Amino acid sequence: MNIDVQTIFWMDAFLYLVLHAAIWYGMSRYRSGLVTLWSVSGIFSALGVWVLGCRGLLPTDVVVFWGVLFMALGNFGRQAALRSLNGPADRRWLWGMGSFYGVYLLATYGFYFSGGSEAGVILLFYGFYTLNCLEYVVSGRRIGVTHDPFGSRAVQLAGWLLVGSLGIKTLALLGGWGAVDLYEMSWDQAVVFGGQFVAVTMLSVGFMQIFVDQIHKGQIQAEQGLAREQERSALLLQHSEDLSVLLSEREEIIRQLTLSNKSAGMGALVASIAHELNQPLTTIVLKTELIESHLQRNRDPQAALAEAHKLADLIREDTRQAAAIIRTLRSMFATGKGEYARIDLAQKVRDVVNIARTHATRCGIEININLNEPLLLTGDATQLQQVVLNLLNNAIDALVEKPVQPSRISISGQVRPDWIDLRVADNGCGIDDAQKQDVFALFKTSKSKGMGVGLWLSQSIVASHGGHLSFESEPGQGTVFLLSLPTRDYVLAS
Repeated sequence: MNIDVQTIFWMDAFLYLVLHAAIWYGMSRYRSGLVTLWSVSGIFSALGVWVLGCRGLLPTDVVVFWGVLFMALGNFGRQAALRSLNGPADRRWLWGMGSFYGVYLLATYGFYFSGGSEAGVILLFYGFYTLNCLEYVVSGRRIGVTHDPFGSRAVQLAGWLLVGSLGIKTLALLGGWGAVDLYEMSWDQAVVFGGQFVAVTMLSVGFMQIFVDQIHKGQIQAEQGLAREQERSALLLQHSEDLSVLLSEREEIIRQLTLSNKSAGMGALVASIAHELNQPLTTIVLKTELIESHLQRNRDPQAALAEAHKLADLIREDTRQAAAIIRTLRSMFATGKGEYARIDLAQKVRDVVNIARTHATRCGIEININLNEPLLLTGDATQLQQVVLNLLNNAIDALVEKPVQPSRISISGQVRPDWIDLRVADNGCGIDDAQKQDVFALFKTSKSKGMGVGLWLSQSIVASHGGHLSFESEPGQGTVFLLSLPTRDYVLAS
C-alpha cells in the first residue's frame, strides 16, 4: 500500500511539473516576470511533493525540512503572482503573508526537530494550508473586479476546493478518522489527492485565462492610445496647416495695411515732398536759363564757357539732390514684400527725417537728431522706415493739434549688448490715461482723420523683427516711444 501512495505523490509532482512547464512554454509569446514567477513556483511545488514522496529513499529529516520548505515557496510564489496581476503586490500583503509562512515553518521545524511526532507535523501541514488556501478565494474575487470572470471564478473554485479537501483531511486527523501515516491509503488521502489534481489544474487554467485577458486588454488599450495619438497628430497637423494659412494671411494683411498706411501717411507729406523737389528743380531751370543767357551774349567765349561749366556742375548737384529724394521715396513706399538685410538704422532714420523735416518746419516744429554711432541690425529697411515715419507723423500730429512753444521732436539712439534702442520723443501734451490702453489697438485712434492702423502696424512690424515697441507718457509732459530691436542675425530666420 505504501508504494501506491508514494506513486500518487510522484504523480502529483509530475502533474505540477507538466502543468507549469506547459504554461512556461505556451506563454512564451507573452512571457514576463509573472509567467516566470508562476512557472518557477510550480516547479518548487513539484519538488516539494516529490521530496515528500521520497521517505525511505531520503532521510526523514531531509524529507521534512526540504519538502515543507519547497511546498511553502511554491505556494507563496503562486499567491504573489495572482496578487501582482494588477500591478506590484502590496507590501503589507507581502510582509503579512511572508510572516504567516515564516511562523508556520518555524513552528513545524521547532516541533519536529525538538522530538515531535510525524503525525503532529502532518496535522500542522494540513491545518496551515486549510487556512492559507483561502487566499486563492480572496484573490479570485479581487481579480474578478477588473479581469475575465471565467478565470477569476476558476481561481475561486480552486481555492474553495483546496480549502474543502484540506479541511476534511485536517478534521479527519483531529477526529481520529483518517490516516495518521503519510503514506497510509485511506478515504481522506483520496479526498486530498483528488482535490489537489483538480484544484491545481483549475488554478493553472485560471491564471492563464486571466493573464491572457490582461494582455489582450493591454493591447486594446495600447491600440486605443495609438488611435488617440494618431487622432491628436492629425488634429495637430491640421491645426499646424491652419496656423500656417493664418500666418500667411496675417503677413498679407500686414503688407496691405502697410501700403494703406503709407498712402495715408504720404498725404501729410505731399506738400513737404513737393517743396523738397521743387527747390532743386527750380534752380535747375534758373541755371539752365543763365547758361543760355551767357552763351547768347557776344563776349569772351572762354569766360562764357567757364561760366557755363560752373552752372552745369551746380545743375548736376541739384539733379543728384532730386534723385536722392526720389530714391528715398521709392524705398519708403515700395510695394513688394520686405527682405531682411544688414542695415544701419541710423542712416535710414536720417533719410526719413530728411523727407519729414520740411513738413515739420512749416508746422513750426524742430526735429533734433542725436545719432552719433551706427545702429547696425538685420531687418527690413522699408518696414523699419515705415515704423519711424509713423512715430514721426504721430509726434507731428500731436504737436499740431495741441501746439506748445517751442515744439520739438528729439530722436536719439543707444547701443546695448545684442540690442539697439531708438527713442522718438516730443514735448507735446502727452497721452491721456484713459487712452493709453488703446494706443496700440487696431482701428482705435484719438485723431479726427486717423485710421487707427499706424501704431498697431508698427508694433506688428517690430514684433516680427524680434523686438518690442513701448511708450511712456505723462499728461502735459510729452510722449516718448522706445523702439528696441535685436542686433543678432537670427532675426533672418523669421
